[in-house]
Amino acid sequence: MANDGKRTYCRCIEEMTMIIGKEETVLFEFKEVYPCMIRTSDTEMNYYKIYGEEFALSCSEQEFKEHFKLILHQPIK
Repeated sequence: MANDGKRTYCRCIEEMTMIIGKEETVLFEFKEVYPCMIRTSDTEMNYYKIYGEEFALSCSEQEFKEHFKLILHQPIK
């Protein structure tokens, strides 16, 4: 199933940017909370999908830990 996985939230611990043409765009802002999903494959490797306002990011566990930290409770909005 495409959307099978544990849904949770994560906090960005290092801002992620992308340069498009001559402009720098912030994909995920430092200290902001984003919804994410953890998927476990048959090989026991976790994959993460983070949902930003304009972009979604799929990454490995190592890449996730470089830029995000899981939070155990739902953020208050």
